[in-house]
Amino acid sequence: MQTNLENLKGNKFFLFCLLAVGFAVLISNIISQQIANVTTDILYMPVSGGLLIISAIIAIQFRGKGDHGKAYLLFVGFVAFWSTAEFVWFRSELVTHLLPFPEYADWLYLAGYPFLFFFSVYYLKPFRTAFSKKILSYAALATMVFLIPTLYSMYSNNPNASLPEIIWAAIYPIADAVVLFPAVLGLALLFKGQVGLFWSLTCIAIVLNIIADSGFFFLDIDKSYYSGNPINILYLWSYILFAFGIYSHVKLYKKPKKKSYDNVDELK
Repeated sequence: MQTNLENLKGNKFFLFCLLAVGFAVLISNIISQQIANVTTDILYMPVSGGLLIISAIIAIQFRGKGDHGKAYLLFVGFVAFWSTAEFVWFRSELVTHLLPFPEYADWLYLAGYPFLFFFSVYYLKPFRTAFSKKILSYAALATMVFLIPTLYSMYSNNPNASLPEIIWAAIYPIADAVVLFPAVLGLALLFKGQVGLFWSLTCIAIVLNIIADSGFFFLDIDKSYYSGNPINILYLWSYILFAFGIYSHVKLYKKPKKKSYDNVDELK
């Protein structure tokens, strides 16, 4: 359905964005950790801010009509929380240098997860007949395979942690597991060729973000994580994937009145 995959010019710009961000973070890490910290924090601003603008455009185009219209409103809520969190983190690290525990940005990141989950639910709703019990079982298994070892590692490496510390260490893996389940369902549709560019990139973005969270978790356990670490490339790439997926729909729905908001074939 989506023609953007065959759009060579668009693909070149997409690859350029991924490579430019990746090289910027890697080169800044070669120079020094301080430069990496500043570079990475600055990169989050245009990447997350651009995603918020594009998301608002598609939400306005759909005006909340149909399941996908509601999904885009939820997506805007998710992006608004996370882009605000990036700004708060940027301000805390580079301006005020005040880093309380838990971080103010953490509350905003966590507030975005329910919006991302229900966005996925509404977006996948028209495809629900495509999900067999076997696919649902695989999605549940993949979620448990991710969650259980992560929680076990968290507890085994922090046996003397206090209850608040345990809760804060566990809350991100649990939140990631919640959004991983619909993402795996979406990937199943992707492999069956039933979804287009937007949902394909969205699923990959969610998985990249979860991989980045897992990497951060294990790096933090052995005290090797620092702000600006190359693991941040995956976080930045996930924003770029979200943005290009949304942009593909912005282009597709320049004249939304001519589209049916509940037509699954058009909304792939």
